[in-house]
This record gives sequence, structure tokens and C-alpha cells, in this order.
Amino acid sequence: MKLPAANDVHFDLDDYLNRFVPRSRLYRLPKPLSHFLGYRATPGPQVGNILIATWALIGAFCGLTVVTAVYKFSPGINEYHPPVVFASLGAAAVLNYNVIQSPLAQPRNTVVGNTLSAIIGVAIAKLFMLSPSFENYRWLAGPLCCGVASWAMTMTNSVFPPGGATAILAATDPTVGDLGWMFIPIVLLGSVLMLAVALITNNIQRHYPAYWWTPRDVGKQVRPDVESLSQEKEEKLHDLGPDEEANADRKIIITEDCIVVPNGFGLGPVESQLVEMLRSRLRSGDRHYNPSGAPSEPYSNETLHSSREMLPSLKSKKSRETS
Repeated sequence: MKLPAANDVHFDLDDYLNRFVPRSRLYRLPKPLSHFLGYRATPGPQVGNILIATWALIGAFCGLTVVTAVYKFSPGINEYHPPVVFASLGAAAVLNYNVIQSPLAQPRNTVVGNTLSAIIGVAIAKLFMLSPSFENYRWLAGPLCCGVASWAMTMTNSVFPPGGATAILAATDPTVGDLGWMFIPIVLLGSVLMLAVALITNNIQRHYPAYWWTPRDVGKQVRPDVESLSQEKEEKLHDLGPDEEANADRKIIITEDCIVVPNGFGLGPVESQLVEMLRSRLRSGDRHYNPSGAPSEPYSNETLHSSREMLPSLKSKKSRETS
């Protein structure tokens, strides 16, 4: 039995979920509301790094203050005596308020990734606690929680680096361990509160989020799969010029119509989102990098009309012609 090639060992959950995700309707909301939910009819002005740093400071302070205040003064939470704040939320603040254009900082990653990590961390910790010698194995439970959480976030396209810390806390911090299953809703609440603050502070002079679920197509009109488009898109390489065509098997070519990668060159979830953003900028005619971390065009789902299309290299094409 022949083993599959490494690049064929792949599963993308969004291939199955996106058709059930409704297209964005933010443009139908009143402008003040849609603005703070990330919709832009036209790209906004760019801001310099001083303003980026200032808004990141304000956002992190306000976001974490809201979380710590709710944890301390909410009767339903305070009775469980949680920590002042979970350290992983501090790491999340850097993503949520600083590098807001990163695919890792989008709402799906922030909420789903962190909450999923909390679930995995508590579940594994509970299994280890069944042993009377749990304290002797706590050093092993933490790394296992982080590894499993990382795997789960990758498989659900919700990679969120602070989620690794969230999972570790569930198994290694006795205070967090005492919370038990309550750790999950408390983490979820903290993530949602920080996202709510991000929608306000990040949309005053910048733009957030780049998208809510994915930069790819969603809804019933999802594009056909890559295989059915490959032959048609491969023919478009001739329009790129002889030099580009000759070296296409060693280049990644991004145009407003298609994305061409060499045969066998796979793109991970984060890389796919990045090239989709670049193609969307080409479509909008935006040729200037926006240092604010805010996308220079609205990456809401209603503005993206095509998902990633990976084409075979010219080597495979020439081999077919010679055969």
C-alpha cells in the first residue's frame, strides 16, 4: 500500500462549514453600527506607528480593565474566586489591540481558539486528577494540554497563540484548577469582553476585524472546488509574460483573478488567509501597505468573491503536453 504524499494529508474544516455560514450583511446595518463591526464602503486613511502604539496601549488597558472589573465585582463570578486576570488574556491583548490585521487576531481565533483551548485544558486536567498522584504528573499534563490544544486549533482554523497558555493554566495552576469546568465560561466571557472593547477602540482610527469568520467565500454560492478551476486558471499564466511563465514553478503568483503556486506547494490556514488579503488589495487597487494594522479595504465576507485556487506548476503542464 502506497502512502499518500505529505501535501495530500490535509483536511480543511471550512470546506464543509463555509457553505452553511451566511454571507455578511453588515452593509445593511446603520452606518455607525456597521462601522464599529468592521464594515467599510471605502478604505479609511492610514495611521502612523505612533498612533498604532497609542491605540494599542489604550485598547489593552481598557480591555483588560473591563475583564478584571467583571471578574472582581460580578457576584456570579467572584464567588468562584478566580485570579485577578488570566495571563493568557494579557497575551491576547497584544493580538487584539496591536497587530489587528493578523489572521490570528480575528474574532474567530480570539473566541473559538481560546475557548477551545480552555475546554481541552480542563478535560485533560480532569483526567489526570483521577490519579491520586496527580501532583507528581502535573508537569506532564501541562505540555499535553498545550499540544492537544494546538492540534485542535489548527484543525478548526482557529489558531490563537495565547490559547496554548490558556490550556496550560488549566493543568498547572492550582488556582485555575480549583475553578474546574467554570474555567471555560470565565475564559469565554473574558475573550468576548476583550473583543467588544476591540470593536470600539480599533475602529476609531483603524479597521477591525478584517473578517468575522474567514476571508474565503461563504454561503450557498461557494466557488467550485480547486480541481474544476485548475485547467482554466492555468491558461491564464500565458498572460503573465514569458519570464513569469518560464519560472512559474518556482514562484507564487498573485493576481486579482487567481493565485498560482508550484505543484506540491501547500499553504497553511494562516498563509491562505494572508494571500487572500493580498489578492483583495489588488482588486481594490490599493497598492500601499497600511502600517496601522488595519486592512486598506473592507475584508468583510461580502467583498470577497473567490476562494484560494491552487494551480499545478508548468512542469506538470509540460509533462502532459509531451505525453
